[in-house]
Amino acid sequence: MGRRLDVHALPRNDGRVFYKNALPTEAPEMAIALLNDESGSMSYGDRATYARASAIILYDFCRSLNISIMVYGHSTGYSKDGFCVDLYSYSEFDEIDGNDRFRMMDISARGSNRDGAAIRFVAEQLSKRPEELKIFILISDGQPADYGYEGTAAEDDLRGIKREYTRKGILFIAAAVGEDKENIERIYGDSFLDITDLNKLPVTLTNAVKRHIRL
Repeated sequence: MGRRLDVHALPRNDGRVFYKNALPTEAPEMAIALLNDESGSMSYGDRATYARASAIILYDFCRSLNISIMVYGHSTGYSKDGFCVDLYSYSEFDEIDGNDRFRMMDISARGSNRDGAAIRFVAEQLSKRPEELKIFILISDGQPADYGYEGTAAEDDLRGIKREYTRKGILFIAAAVGEDKENIERIYGDSFLDITDLNKLPVTLTNAVKRHIRL
């Protein structure tokens, strides 16, 4: 497939006779990182249920095309030192045991959301990938809200993290699934994706990835 024929390549027998060609059987050079907000408010309106379904569908879609994908969730908890960020690993880029789908069934609504540390951790893993295109997808129903991490300061932190990893070549998609969409759009700007109908969340996220597949 291609637009410009390379006449010097006509004797080849591998099908590569176009400039900048990609055969339909080739896997796109892409890596996806999906991070789910698992704050308590995700229990409203089945938001966590649709986030869980979206993670599984997107995971299956990527695996079927040999696209590298990792799936994480984040919330907050307590340790002996006080408040902490809880990260849940459902799928790593290098599949460990074939049980990723079962782990993703545990995606749930839990505590609060201290987004910055979770986004930075997942984005850093994504930035180390060798693929040309790296897409970070965040599913969230609200702005950051945790003890000592909220308001303008927290929003500025998230904007800074987005700028930092955008410079490292990561494309951000922030899917807003709750009533706090204006705040999420204010934070993530052109990365904002408004999910008005939760039923369409799995398809919308999959289509967002498909737009970047060049075959």
